[in-house]
Amino acid sequence: MMHRQDGVTLVELLVTLAVIGILVGVVFPGFRGLIDRNGMTTAANSMVLAINFARSEATRGAGDVRVLPRDSSDATNEWGQGWTVERGTGAAAEVLRVFEPIANALSFDGVDGVTELRFNNQGLLADGVGRTLNLCLAGDSGVQVAIAPTGRPSTAGLGVGDCP
Repeated sequence: MMHRQDGVTLVELLVTLAVIGILVGVVFPGFRGLIDRNGMTTAANSMVLAINFARSEATRGAGDVRVLPRDSSDATNEWGQGWTVERGTGAAAEVLRVFEPIANALSFDGVDGVTELRFNNQGLLADGVGRTLNLCLAGDSGVQVAIAPTGRPSTAGLGVGDCP
């Protein structure tokens, strides 16, 4: 007479857990890179959104509108702690929008120390000089956000050698 077995044996359970552990160990490092690259795309798109919003606000009202880093004390990651869009200067500045910090694995550096993007009432960069920001994944590729003197932002990929 045969007995019907319900459930699983301890050996079957241990083999299943070992296979799951191996799969997680193989898949997780690649998944982490995917998450970091998605964070990089999100940060670049947020900066383009901030620039376009600042240009729009500058053309709607009196006075310049600026995009500023929230904390520019780190010379290689000035924009990494997030940024704000403000109308006016100094204590009288009106904060129009606040953007959150980027992921820790990323750095957002203003080329040549760019720590302000100021747009005039025509939506142009106020001083007429283009600006560049580099968003990088440590030791990997990145995205360059370029702002033309006309104020129009564009993005382009950066190669592995272009990021620290």
